[in-house]
Amino acid sequence: MQGDILSLGNKTKKTPSSTPQKGGQKDAGSALRQAYQKTVDERIPDEMLDLLSKLD
Repeated sequence: MQGDILSLGNKTKKTPSSTPQKGGQKDAGSALRQAYQKTVDERIPDEMLDLLSKLD
C-alpha cells in the first residue's frame, strides 16, 4: 500500500501555464498589464488622501 502512495506522488500533470501561449492569451495578458499600469499611474483623489491622513 505504501508503494501506491509513493507512485502517485511521482506522477506529474501539465498545467495550463506550462503550455505555450496562443495569440489570444498574449493579447489578454497585454491588455491586463496595460489596465494595471493605468491604475497604478492614476492620481489619488484629494478626498481619499484627506481620509487617509485622518487615520494617523
